[in-house]
Amino acid sequence: MPDPALPPFRVLDLTLPGVFANLALDEALLIEADRRGDAGPGILRSWELPGPAVVMGASCRMAEAVDRDACLLDGVPVSRRASGGGTVLIGPGALSVSVILPIASVPGGAAVGELQRWVLGRLADRLRALGPPVEVRGSGDLALGGRKCSGSAQRRLRRCALVHASILYDLPADLIARYLGVPPRRQPEYRAGRDHAAFVTNLPLPRGAILRAFRDAWIPPGVEPQEPPVPEALVAELVETKYGDPAWTARF
Repeated sequence: MPDPALPPFRVLDLTLPGVFANLALDEALLIEADRRGDAGPGILRSWELPGPAVVMGASCRMAEAVDRDACLLDGVPVSRRASGGGTVLIGPGALSVSVILPIASVPGGAAVGELQRWVLGRLADRLRALGPPVEVRGSGDLALGGRKCSGSAQRRLRRCALVHASILYDLPADLIARYLGVPPRRQPEYRAGRDHAAFVTNLPLPRGAILRAFRDAWIPPGVEPQEPPVPEALVAELVETKYGDPAWTARF
């Protein structure tokens, strides 16, 4: 049964070259959606980099969050997104998904935490239907057996919000430990002080099944969604003035 409060969604499965452009595209899509206002369509986006990259939250401290020596040695780019949350490793085996929708369409959406948990809850419901007992934990994680398999972050403008997440399905835990520091602050209670290898796990589903679950959480059966236009000029501007600027990445 379609949810009458939700807008229709457009779907974009697009990975641009490099982590900076992909972070810029998420923000550009949010900006364009906010300009259209509450009556505009929502957007579902999926992407996956062909090589590893580190993505910090907007306020993460690089010295704490990243092993810069290992990243430099291995040629792993380090970036900073405009949304909150912690630092993650993405790349092959980590499906990145983004939901952009009007805040007014979300029950209790005026509360930041409620909006994020509601978005993740819809995805968790679809993943549980495929077998794994996925649950929403902490302020924005999906977990399996008490271990994190997805982290998320949120960015809000006046009318619309972006919730994006990385879902691990085949990402080696040893790479996470190599490139990321253990966060000294704001650890979720359920982490219980565990290191990356003991805390993080992969979701035991193939990529295609995860992608279908993501889309099924928002699009009614039988609906063939359109693609949204790609705001190429805005993406290029955001890469030049923000994401590709070393001062933005190293600001904390």
